[in-house]
Amino acid sequence: MLQCRHWRPTAPRQLSLRNPEQNCRHTENGQLSFAKDLAERIHAGAPKNLDEACFEWSKRAIIDTVGVALAGAATDTARIPVRVTPVTPGPCQVIGQPITCDPLNATLLNGTAAHALDFDDMTQNMMGHPSVAILPGLLALGESRKSSGTQILEAYLVGFETAGKIGRAVTYAHHDIGWHGTATLGIFAAVAAGAALMKMNAPKIATALSIAASLASGLRTNFGTMTKPLHAGHAGRNAIFALFAAEEGFSANEAAFEKKQGFFDVFLGPDTAKPDLALAAWFHPPEILDPGLCLKLYPSGAHTHPFIEMVRDLTSRHNLAASEIERIDVLSESSRHDHINRPNPKSALDAKWSIHYLIARTLTDGWPRLDHFTDTAVREPKIQELMRLVHASPDPALDQNWSDKYGGTVIITTSSGTHHRARIEHMIARGPDNPMRDEEVESKFFDCARRSLAQGQARELYDALNQLSDIPDITEIMKKTRSP
Repeated sequence: MLQCRHWRPTAPRQLSLRNPEQNCRHTENGQLSFAKDLAERIHAGAPKNLDEACFEWSKRAIIDTVGVALAGAATDTARIPVRVTPVTPGPCQVIGQPITCDPLNATLLNGTAAHALDFDDMTQNMMGHPSVAILPGLLALGESRKSSGTQILEAYLVGFETAGKIGRAVTYAHHDIGWHGTATLGIFAAVAAGAALMKMNAPKIATALSIAASLASGLRTNFGTMTKPLHAGHAGRNAIFALFAAEEGFSANEAAFEKKQGFFDVFLGPDTAKPDLALAAWFHPPEILDPGLCLKLYPSGAHTHPFIEMVRDLTSRHNLAASEIERIDVLSESSRHDHINRPNPKSALDAKWSIHYLIARTLTDGWPRLDHFTDTAVREPKIQELMRLVHASPDPALDQNWSDKYGGTVIITTSSGTHHRARIEHMIARGPDNPMRDEEVESKFFDCARRSLAQGQARELYDALNQLSDIPDITEIMKKTRSP
C-alpha cells in the first residue's frame, strides 16, 4: 500500500490574493496574461526533489487508466468512434484495437475508451477525471518521440498539477453552471503534460493554452450517455492539436483567459474566477498527494461511491439481509441529487448514475462490478424490485459547503422499524487517505484487461507497467495493449 512521506516544500513565491492582477505578467501591449504565467510554471516542470510517492501514484494512475481503456475498448462507446473516425497511418497504438494511427486520432480514440465505463480516476480540485484527459495524448506523443517511461511519469505529474491548479482557479461555480471539468479543464492539463514531454518553450506553451481555451467544451447534461466519454477523448485530442499548432507558429490571444469574453468570463461569469489560486504554490504540496489522486473501486459515477460504501458498511456491521430492509433513504447535495436520482435507468450507461440500481446491486452482489452494467442486468426482476426500496432526496444542509458535495447520508429502515444511519462528509473514490490495496488495483486491472487481451498478454502488460520507470521507449508498452 502506498504511504506518502512527509513533504517539506521550499517557500514559493508569494502571490497577492487581494489583487490577482499583481500575479499575472503583462503582454507587450499592456494586457495581463494568465496564460504566460501558467506557461512559465509548466515550463519549469516538476521539482527535482519530489517525494517518491508522487511517482508511485503517477505509475498507479497509468496502470489504472490503461486497464480501464482496455475494458472500454470492448464497448460500443469506443467502437463507434473507431468506425467513424477517418484515421491516418501513424505510430500510435489504439488501445484494445488491432490498429495504429496518427497521434491526434489515437488520443481521441484512447481517451474515449478510457472514460467509456466511468471507471477511471478522479481528483477533487479539477472536479473531474484527470488521467483520461492527460494520458492518451501523452502516450501518443511518447510513441511518436520514443520517450522513456520516466519522461512519461515526469510529464504526467506536470499535467496533474495543472489540472488541480486550474480547478482551484475556476472554483465550483464552473461545475454548477453545467461544464464537465474532465473536458473543459482537462484540456489544459493535457496541454501542460504534452508541452513538458515536448520540452516546449514558455511562449509557445502560452499560445497552446490560449488556443485550447477556444477548444474547451463538454456539458454535464450528457452524463449517462456515450457523449460523456467522448468529452475526454476530444479534450486530449484538442490539446495535442493546440500544441502542434503552437509549435508551427499558429497565433492566439495571450489574454484569452482573463480578457473580457475570455475563458474565465464565458465559462464562469464576470469576476468569478480566482486565477491567483492557479499560480500559487506549485508542487507545494503536489496536487497528486494533496488532495490527491483517487482511484475507483466501483465502475460508476463518483457521486455514487460514498453511498455504496455506506450501504456496504451498514449491511455488514448490522448483518442485514436484503429481505429485512423496508426502505433506504439517500440524502445528497442538490446538484449531486440531480445526477444520481434515476429510479428507472433506461440503459447500462444510465445505471452507472442511478443510486437506486447501484444500491440494489450492492444488496445482492456485495458491490457493483463491470459485469453488472449490461442492459439485461439492469432489467433483472429481483434488481427492479430492490430498486423500489431506494428513495433519493436532496439535503439542503450539504449545499452550504461545496467540499461536502461528495458525501451524504444513508438511512436504512428495517421491517422491524429499526433505523441504521451512516454519514460520509466527503469521499471521492479511494485516495491517499483511503487507498485501494495493491491487490485491489491488480484485480481491477485484470478484470478490465481480460475484455480485450488474453491472460498471458495482460500479465506481460501489467508487469511492464509496473517497471515503467525502467522502460527506455514507451512504444514497448503500447505494443502490448494491441488486441489480437
